[in-house]
Amino acid sequence: MDAQDKIAKILQRLETGTCTPQELQWLQDWYENQSEQPMHTFRDDAHKQQLQTDMLQHIHAQLEQVQAPVVRMRYRWHIAAALLTGVVGACSWWFLSNWQPRHKMIIVQVATGQQQELVLPDSSRVWLNAGARMEYPQEFGNVRTVKLDGEGFFDIKQDEQHPFEVHTAELNVQVLGTSFDVKAYGTLDETQVTVKTGMVKVLHAQKGLDVLSANDQLIFSRSAQQYMKSKADNQQINEWANGMISLSQVGFAELALTLENQYGVHIRFNPAEMKQDEYTLRCSKQLTITQVLDLVSSIHPVQYDIKEKDITIHRKSF
Repeated sequence: MDAQDKIAKILQRLETGTCTPQELQWLQDWYENQSEQPMHTFRDDAHKQQLQTDMLQHIHAQLEQVQAPVVRMRYRWHIAAALLTGVVGACSWWFLSNWQPRHKMIIVQVATGQQQELVLPDSSRVWLNAGARMEYPQEFGNVRTVKLDGEGFFDIKQDEQHPFEVHTAELNVQVLGTSFDVKAYGTLDETQVTVKTGMVKVLHAQKGLDVLSANDQLIFSRSAQQYMKSKADNQQINEWANGMISLSQVGFAELALTLENQYGVHIRFNPAEMKQDEYTLRCSKQLTITQVLDLVSSIHPVQYDIKEKDITIHRKSF
C-alpha cells in the first residue's frame, strides 16, 4: 500500500472514530518527513476553522477512548496538539489531489440574447440557450451528472460504463450515448425532453416515466403531475442552436419567456386572458423584437405596447 492510499484510509478511519493512535502517529511522522509542506486549500477562513475543529474533536475523542497505560494523559494531549497541524495539512493535500478536481463545480449562466457551446470533461458537447444555467463537475465520476435550469441540447459521447444524467427541478434524464434537447426553465410549468438520436430514460421522483427514442418528445406538467408523449419533427428539435426561434404549440408564458431571454425585455400580460391559444413560431433570431411581435399579432388576436424594455401584451377585444 503506497503512502497516498494509507493516508486516505487513515482519514476515513478518523472520520468514523476507528483510527488507532499508531495510525495517527504514522500520519504525523509522514507529514513531518515531507520535504515541502502540502498546499492548503480551503474555501475560506470559516471552512479552514471548521475543518480544524472537526479533526481536533475526532483526535480527542479517539485518544480518550484508548485505555492503554503506556499512553499517559500528557502524551495524549501532546499528540492531539501536534497532529492538528499535520492532519489538516495532510487532509488538505489529499483533498487537493483526490477530492477537489472531481467535486469542483463549474457553473455556466448564459446571458439574454446569447447561446453558448460547451465541451464537457468527457468530450460530450452541450449547446445552452439564452437564459439557461448549467452546473457540472470539473471531472466526472462513475455517473456523469449535470444540473440544468433552462434549455440545452446535448450530444453525448457514448460510454456504457459511465451513464450520463441531466437533472432538472422536476425530471432526471438518463442516457448512455445520444443527442437530445431538454427545456426546463424554473418559471415554466412544463419540462420538455425531446430525443434527436439514440434513446433516453426519463424519471420523476426516482420513478421511471417513459423511455424515449429518436423523434419522441415528453412534456411533464408540474401542476398536473402528469406527462404526455408525442412525436417531434427531427429537423426542428434543436433549431434554436442554429439561429432560429422555434416553438411549437406552446402556451403564451413560454412564448413570453423565450422572447424575454432572446431580447432582454420584460413582458407583462394577464395569464388568464392569454391562456386560450397555443402558439407556434419559427423565425430567425436576427429579427427585431418588434418584427417578431408583429408576426405573432398577424396570426393571433393580440396587441402590444412597447416602452423601452417593457412590453405589455393584451388580447384584442372585438
